[in-house]
Amino acid sequence: MSDGADRRKDRWTTALVVVSIMACGVIVAGLLDSGSGTATVEDAAGLPSYVTPTVEYPVDIPGCATVEPPSEGEAFAMWVGGEQSYDNPRYPWFSALKASAMTAAVQGALPEAVEIPLVSPTESLLFEPIPEYEQPPDVEDDFGGVTSARGPLIRDSSPGSLWLSVSKADRPIPPCVAGELDSRTTLPDGTVLDADDTWSEYEGHRTLSRSVAGYFPDGTWIHANATDENFAEADPGNKYSGTIPLTLDELTAIVLRPELRVSTPVPSGTPPPPTSCGSGIGSEDDGPALTRADLDRLNAVLDGAWRDRNIALSKPLGSLQLAEYSDNAVCESVDVTTPGSEGTLRISIEGGYTVPPEPDKYDPSYEPQAAKATRLPDGSVLERREGYTSAASDPGEPAVDEAGRYVTLTWPSGIRVSVSSASTLPATPLPYELLESLATTPGLEL
Repeated sequence: MSDGADRRKDRWTTALVVVSIMACGVIVAGLLDSGSGTATVEDAAGLPSYVTPTVEYPVDIPGCATVEPPSEGEAFAMWVGGEQSYDNPRYPWFSALKASAMTAAVQGALPEAVEIPLVSPTESLLFEPIPEYEQPPDVEDDFGGVTSARGPLIRDSSPGSLWLSVSKADRPIPPCVAGELDSRTTLPDGTVLDADDTWSEYEGHRTLSRSVAGYFPDGTWIHANATDENFAEADPGNKYSGTIPLTLDELTAIVLRPELRVSTPVPSGTPPPPTSCGSGIGSEDDGPALTRADLDRLNAVLDGAWRDRNIALSKPLGSLQLAEYSDNAVCESVDVTTPGSEGTLRISIEGGYTVPPEPDKYDPSYEPQAAKATRLPDGSVLERREGYTSAASDPGEPAVDEAGRYVTLTWPSGIRVSVSSASTLPATPLPYELLESLATTPGLEL
């Protein structure tokens, strides 16, 4: 394959530093530009403006024996589909426990002056499952096998973000290309580190970017990219802080963490990654953002409510976390391990709901289930329902029967507490009385 084709694939891989697949069945598309001249696409009809620095060539890059000319920017698109799972036999080096160990290593490598604000686990530098994808026919199948992680950072009150990708590559280290790196360092063991400090403008907004790429003898490729863009900030006026939260030396320290390499075994006792959770259909704009103190208070309330319960859980009941892509809703999923009741206990608390009206049996939309709702003296409504499912995980496999019990408490303030228990038969879900006692525990207000 030609060097030009190799460079094309390398730029595709680098793109994963700033692209994280959030859901199955989505199209990821964009424009990658190597920096050949002042890259501008504002002249193209219907396309937003995108500008990168002018690249000089010929140029000497420290650590590079030769420097290749900048290559043309290329459009790319790929279809990502199928269920995402950590247990992908195509990539035996990666697993849920490996993701957890890698995440802990990155979090532990952050300087003391840098913190991760209160966000959901997925946004806390958690390495995600390797996505499946369909790629153009002219690109060989070496673009896959990439796991990525992302998270907002704060340093000296200035927000920014960190993106990482880790993959196993069976191809040569990419050449030095003008506009794609500022320096190259080769370590005694053959590890190659490329550093870059640059910027880009999209629709007039300039993003500062600093990155380190590591290419290791065992085939590990790691890209770490820090920017001044706070992607978790809802206020567009505060989206770009003008300060990158990590230096090149600090990014290098992260890239050199041995836990990130594909050949490093997972330490014994590594816990599984946290389970992400959603929280229903409440309004994201209802109420102020929660703080760590709020989360600690709610978890303490749940731990107190669970005290002296003769039911074993995989972790404390007070393990609430922010719901995905929310700053004012919390949820959790806990395994019940007591024999006969094995299953999953889920709790969510969020605002933005309306108290269900009194059911009218003469209304055509009348539901007998709604009539079972209990209206409490304070005006809140307690509802219960049950459900059964039967499905096979794979064609030809026997069906798995699951039973569930669901309780929701909706307060006049719009806060809703949902508690559910689901078990695979013959195990039975937790009793309604227990679920209701948790839902009505005083102190669970947001």
